[in-house]
Amino acid sequence: MAQRATPATKSASVKPQTGGQKGTVAVAVAPRRARRDPVDVIWNLFCSIRFAVVLNVSLALAAMLGTIIPQMQPGIQNFEVELNQFLEAARGRYGDISGLLYWAGFYGLYNSLWFRMLVMVVVFSIIICTLNRWQPVMRLINEPTVRVNDAFLQGLTEKAQFRAVPVDQAQAHEALRASLKRSRYRVLMEKTPDGSAMHLYADRDRWSKLVTFVSHAALVTLILVAAGIASFGWREQSVYFYPGEPVNVGHGTDFSVRNDGFSIDYYADGVTVKEYKNRLAVIEDGKEVLTKTIIVNDPLQYKGVNFFLVSYQPVLYATALDGSGRAAGLRRMGASGPITDTTPSGEAVVDFSFTSPDNLPMDLLQLPAGEQIVTLEMTYYQDVARGAGENPPVYVRAFVDKEFEKPIYDAFLPRTGPFRVPGFEQYSFTFRKDTTTVLEVAKDPGLLYVGIFFGIMTLGFTLSLYTTFTRCWAKIAPSEEKPGTVNITLGGLAEKNKVTFERDFERLATRVRDALAKAAAK
Repeated sequence: MAQRATPATKSASVKPQTGGQKGTVAVAVAPRRARRDPVDVIWNLFCSIRFAVVLNVSLALAAMLGTIIPQMQPGIQNFEVELNQFLEAARGRYGDISGLLYWAGFYGLYNSLWFRMLVMVVVFSIIICTLNRWQPVMRLINEPTVRVNDAFLQGLTEKAQFRAVPVDQAQAHEALRASLKRSRYRVLMEKTPDGSAMHLYADRDRWSKLVTFVSHAALVTLILVAAGIASFGWREQSVYFYPGEPVNVGHGTDFSVRNDGFSIDYYADGVTVKEYKNRLAVIEDGKEVLTKTIIVNDPLQYKGVNFFLVSYQPVLYATALDGSGRAAGLRRMGASGPITDTTPSGEAVVDFSFTSPDNLPMDLLQLPAGEQIVTLEMTYYQDVARGAGENPPVYVRAFVDKEFEKPIYDAFLPRTGPFRVPGFEQYSFTFRKDTTTVLEVAKDPGLLYVGIFFGIMTLGFTLSLYTTFTRCWAKIAPSEEKPGTVNITLGGLAEKNKVTFERDFERLATRVRDALAKAAAK
């Protein structure tokens, strides 16, 4: 009866089975493959160049998405109205996938869990690669291979041979050593076990092999410090500072900052902006402790908190007087409806918190006039010139009650004098213009360290580009054709900048030739 058997490997032996059923044959079983250590698997994965490329490309793509996809302002999740406005705008841009993007953290990408995990994986990969290369590099620097075979010398990219040189080994060694030292090489020597040949090893700029470790260490530290800033620091974007009103940004700060005036410096043509300036005052314990005029990229710094000038926008202080000259109550339109905004002085703040269809600053102001309500839709035209003492360049559309399709006034404010709405002439409006500055307020506790480690990393990468670790080997052996002379083989290689090394090696070979000729002439 035929038997079905599994093929055996060459190394396996087939032994006859004793006893049992007659005619049966024992089948050799191939040995099982040894299980791989999970630690070795992970270690080899993070040491893989392909995996490193995948990680770096993934991180670059994630950072690119963070610049393409609009990011939520820090802390916006604590404000339901602003959050809904942001999500509604995002829904209009991305459609049905907007909810998925919000759930996946793409609107707060740099603070999302998956982005931080990706950064930590990149950091872990850098650390593993550095540790994996440490011992080989240190052996290459401290314990280089001095004695190499002839095949290795012949395979070097740059080599020179000197045949039947009429000098002894000691003279040849001295000439080679002097020439290499002159070219800034460290020289080591080792003889063959039988003493018949002499081998030289020389290297230059071996410290450049350590620059990579310094750069990687600075990069890892930079990432960790930056992550610490994100965790322990804070940043408030687009904080409005109204003229003369102290603002406390919270976060445990015990002082306020007041906007004491905004100005623009122009060049001689009167059109080109030279500088934006904002005068700030720090108020602590009811006292003014510091004043500074800030410009773009020159913030106010106080107790580790930085106040950066971001932008500015106009603000109006509106006053309405009735027929008897008394201040009439005004209501400003907020995101949730009308807001009684008249101050004890009779003024209402118009901060242009909305945007017109033409993408211009716009706001709404209401005046209860008896049983009717007059609504003023005001659009600010920054480019319309108005002189000092004239009314601001505001275009007004006035409506009565809810008849928003029938404006009773549709024009700019008059250049001078109070503004009166047709049909409601007993009320007079006056407007006082000022400027609100928009600042970014941040506390970055490790910003100085970020700059230091970034500088170290940049310096390390620059040095690694402009320095090259070069090595040379030489063999000095007696010539078999001409007794009393020696044959010398000199070769070298460089890890990069090979064109430059080719020229350097030619000069080195010429220097060795001249040194040997000088030694032979003695």
